Order: sequence, then C-alpha cells, then structure tokens
Amino acid sequence: MRKQLRLVLVAVCAMLLLGSAAAQRYEWRDVRQHVRIEPDGTVWVHDERTLWTNEDFGEAFLCVNLRGRQRLRLLDDSGAVDSSTPARALVQRCDLGTELVVRFDQRVQEERVRFSYELTGTVNAHADVVQWYWNILEREHPPVHGYRLVVEVPGPMDEPFDAFVHRYDNTEEPRVSLSADRSRLEVEFDRIPDGDGVEIRYLMDPELFTISGRDERFLQFLEEEAELAGIAERPGLWQQLRWLIEMTLRRHWLSALAAFGSVLFVLGSAVVSGRAARRAAPPGETMLYPFEPPSDLPPAAAAALAVKRPGQIASRNNAAQFATIMDLARRGYGSFDTRGRRFRMQLDLDRDPSGLHDFERTTLQFLQQAAASSGDPTVLDDRKLKRYSANRYRPFMATWRKQRNSWLEERFGGPLVSDSSRRASNNTSFIGVAFLILFFAVLFLGGEQQGRNLLLFFTIPVLAVALAVAANFIPWWRRDVVDEAQRWQGFRRTLSDYTRMKDAPDDFFLLWDRYYCYAAAFGVAERYLRNVGRAVEQRNLDQQRLLRRGVWLGSGALSGQGNFSQLNSQIGGLSRSLSAAGVSASSGGSSRGGGGGGGGGRSGGR
Repeated sequence: MRKQLRLVLVAVCAMLLLGSAAAQRYEWRDVRQHVRIEPDGTVWVHDERTLWTNEDFGEAFLCVNLRGRQRLRLLDDSGAVDSSTPARALVQRCDLGTELVVRFDQRVQEERVRFSYELTGTVNAHADVVQWYWNILEREHPPVHGYRLVVEVPGPMDEPFDAFVHRYDNTEEPRVSLSADRSRLEVEFDRIPDGDGVEIRYLMDPELFTISGRDERFLQFLEEEAELAGIAERPGLWQQLRWLIEMTLRRHWLSALAAFGSVLFVLGSAVVSGRAARRAAPPGETMLYPFEPPSDLPPAAAAALAVKRPGQIASRNNAAQFATIMDLARRGYGSFDTRGRRFRMQLDLDRDPSGLHDFERTTLQFLQQAAASSGDPTVLDDRKLKRYSANRYRPFMATWRKQRNSWLEERFGGPLVSDSSRRASNNTSFIGVAFLILFFAVLFLGGEQQGRNLLLFFTIPVLAVALAVAANFIPWWRRDVVDEAQRWQGFRRTLSDYTRMKDAPDDFFLLWDRYYCYAAAFGVAERYLRNVGRAVEQRNLDQQRLLRRGVWLGSGALSGQGNFSQLNSQIGGLSRSLSAAGVSASSGGSSRGGGGGGGGGRSGGR
C-alpha cells in the first residue's frame, strides 16, 4: 500500500513538472524607457522593449493604471520596431485605465515594440516643490532581462531637490546616476522579476515650471522618503531640512525677521519676569549638606520641593510614585520578594490604612486592586500589575498627582509658587499665543500662501518656547517656602554625594532604609545605595545588622550572606518591573519600498 502511494505521488509530481514546462512563458528583453517632463507638467514617455515567448503571440500590450484627472494619449510613432510582420498600434480600455496594444497581422515568437505616449495630470505642483511620482515600469509583467530608464526634467536644479528610485521587493540594487545639475536621472537593472516594478519620485524646483500650487509639501515628501528608506540609508535628512529652511529664509526674510524678533521678545520678557520673582523670594541661610531630613514630609511630597525650580516638579512624579510604594512597604503594608527582573509583593490586607495621606491611600488601593484582579488578592506580581495598569495607570497618576499637590498646598497654607511669578508665567504664555495668532493672520488671511514653511519653522516654536519658559523657568517659590525647598535640595545632595556621606554620623546609616525612600523619590536611589555600601565597608560597620532593617524588601541579600551591592542589584530589578507597568500604560539612492505613486499596471503578450 505504501509503495503504491509513493508511486502515485511521484507520478503527480512528474505531471506537474511537465505541465509547468509546457506552459507558455513570456519575457521582456532589453527594455529602454525615455521620459521627458515639460514645464507645463506634460510627460512624454518613449518605451521600447522586446517581447519573447516560447510559443507565439498576436499582440503585445501595456495596461496603465490611471487615477482621477490623469490622462494618456497614444503617439503616432507607436508600433513594431524594424519588424517584417505588419503591425498597428491602438488604444483600448482595460480594467486599470488605458491599454496600449501593438497588434500583429500574424502570430510571432519575438518582436520589438514601441509604446510612445503622452501623460497629463501626473505632475503635482506645490508652492515649494513640483513632484512626479510614477510607477514607470508596471509591477505585473513577465520577467524583465535588461532595463534602462532615463528621466529628463525641464532644467538644472540645486539641492535639496532630488530623485528617488523605488524597487519594491527586488533584491537587486539598481545602478543609479543623477547628473551634477540634477536634471537627468539614469537607472539600470540587469533583471526585474514579476511582481517588482520601478517607481520614480522626482522632486523638482517649481521655478522650472509654468504650473504652480498653493500648499507647501516639500518637508512632508522628504520625511516620507526618509521613513521609507530608513534612517541608516538616508543620513542626509537633517541636511536637507537645513536647506529647506535656508530656502524659506531667502524667500521670506522679512517675515522670518519678525518671527525671530518675536522669539527674542518672549525670551526677554521671561528672563525679566523670572529674575523679578527670584528677587522677591531670595533663599535664606541653609545648610548645604544636612544629614537628616529637614522635616517630616513623606518622600513623595519631599520630591516636589527637592528641585531647583517649581516647574520641574512634574519630572519627578514617576520617581515619587515609586518611592510611595517603597515607603508603604517599609511601614508594613507589604513586602517584596525580588527575583531577578521579576518581583512579587505580599500585601497585608489587615493593616489599618487610616493613618495614610490621601495620595498614599490611593496608591495602596491601586496595588490591592491590581492584586485582586486575578488569583490570590494578597499577592501582586509584575504580570498582574502590568495587565491591570494597561488602561488605568494614567487616570490613577492624574488622581495621585492632584492629591499629592493638594496635600502640599494645605500643609503650606496655599500654592507653593508666589502670586507674582504665577502672573508673570501667565503673561508670557499670553504673549506667545498672541504672536502665534498674529502670524496665522498674516500668513493665511494676508494671502502669503508660500509662507507656510515659515509657520512650521518659526511661529510654532514661538508658542513652544513661550509655554516651556512660562511653565518651567518663571514660576518661583513663595518667600516662606523657598527655605524649605533649599533644605530638601541640600538633603538630596547628601544622599547622592559620597564625599559628604562618608563623614555622616553612624546614626545616619542606622536609618538607611528610611532614607532610601527619599533617595528613590529624588531619583538617586541607585547612587545612594552604592554610596552607603562604600561608606559602611570603609567604617567596618556590621552590614548584616544594617541589612536586616530592610527586611520589607524581602531580598535574597538579607539572608545573612549578602551585602549592599547585591541589594542594589535586586532593587534595580524591582524598579524596572514597576516602571514597566507605567510604560505599558503610556505607551539619491534607491529603496525597496514603493507603491505610493501613480501609474503602474501590467503588461505582456497574448
């Protein structure tokens, strides 16, 4: 039975091979295309190619895909080339648009044919660039053996105008040559398989054309080509952008000068306002490197003050949230069991949370809800946390941030920043928005259609600069808050500076686990633990005794054989796991791409 089955399979394979060998095969040979683009946007195509088959054919055809306003007209010199067999060229419709046909009076096996035609509506004019984006060699075709293309544009151009060749999935690199004046492109392939075409994107200087457009698209086209080719294949993108900016400045220097002056005005007003706010609330005499926290603020609240400017508070929110989780575990609401890059947290659901602040209670509830989302509600691992955080982390952080800031304002009797600096910040933002509206009116309502590049490169940065300066540099602490902020900044320096920490009293190291939560909130936890380990080793302090204070970390480093270096590595994995939950919630050469332009279609014989 098996022998008979093998014989049947062999017979079937043999029949398939014979059928494949017997099928009619076509090939295009020695394809020569010459394209000329005229100043009015007309494109002339002179296409010669030889069609060969292992049997015979009566006509060679080329079906061209046309879209919208694109039109094709067959020229009189189309037909057979040096053929002894009478033939005639004709046009008919095909499912993709227009089909060019060279029909012979009798069937032949190999003939050279010419498709000459005029294209209109294929060149797109914009204010800053004229584009011809065309699939000049159709993708559906018999295999091509020998290909050469020449494209000529109306005249010479300078950088950054360029030509791009797309070869789809063809593995063969083309031989591409662009003349020094960028007016002539030559492309050659030895072989182009069926399914792969040749697509040309020529970005030309609008000064060469009589047609014009109103919108500006040059930057977009360059970005598309850079994305298509990959950063490694087009390292000159930023240089091309620089050329584009220079072109814009030459054409619209007066508007550029006004925009540049606007930016200087915004920055100047911000500097004046910021200095005035700082003079109104100068820092007092504070110890630069205190060895203990200045007050009893929880770590997340201290992180808001341990920054140089109030506008930097937001940059510490993730670290402050991490520190809140650490502090909750230190106070007995849970403990960790770190294992490499994964972690488990054992939650104590019976511990009374009434003594917690609102933002601490919100954090604990988030952890408990994540643990209860599946399996044992007392165990939280990285998989549970990541899955639960996917759609909930951002709303949670918004609530947590609002509660933390409200608690701080209640603690200090009002907003932390001074009224004068807040007013200055609002005024700077208003000035930036006013300038942006003014430029919109000048560029669009005033009819300066070619100034949209200027809007991109100058006016939008006016608003960006104004908002950044207003939010980060102008706001300043109230007079009664600035001293507290200076002390917390000093404590942060102590935790991150080994040269200072090595002189700390022994009591400092007895409280290393409590201070670790502050270091985590300040974003210096790894450096802090490394400094503590060095200082403890230098003083010959009992590391095992000190490490037992961090039993809530649940680390293998606390088994009696570890040290602070091992502990630092273990906590690093825990930090990465917790961070991953937050990240998951917030989350002229040629290129092998193509297919974005028009044209294309199919060709062959029948």
